[in-house]
Amino acid sequence: TWHAEGARERYPQVVHERMLKELADNLARMHLGHWQHGCLYGKHVFIKVIGEGEQARVEVALLDLEKCRRRLSCQRAAGNDLRQLRRHSSLNDTEWQTLLYFYQMAFGSAVKGLGQ
Repeated sequence: TWHAEGARERYPQVVHERMLKELADNLARMHLGHWQHGCLYGKHVFIKVIGEGEQARVEVALLDLEKCRRRLSCQRAAGNDLRQLRRHSSLNDTEWQTLLYFYQMAFGSAVKGLGQ
């Protein structure tokens, strides 16, 4: 996982925030389409940093999409995936809250049961 492999020390804070925003946008887009990843661990998030310093761009992609399935409720898809990501990610509390903020902006609402 990106943070566990030293990204906190390697990249400036603004790059971390870009990564969290890209991840949140990807997840919200998937969930708004009523898709649930179902196996959302840090190792299933691919992060590519292009460039250096504060100007670096970040691309985020979700891996292992063959386990995805449709849900009737986008809220349920979101809740299940985000709870799983929280349990298995190396994000600290501040990073998690930042991810949730960006997610809510992209998703359009809070997700029930995440303790925001």
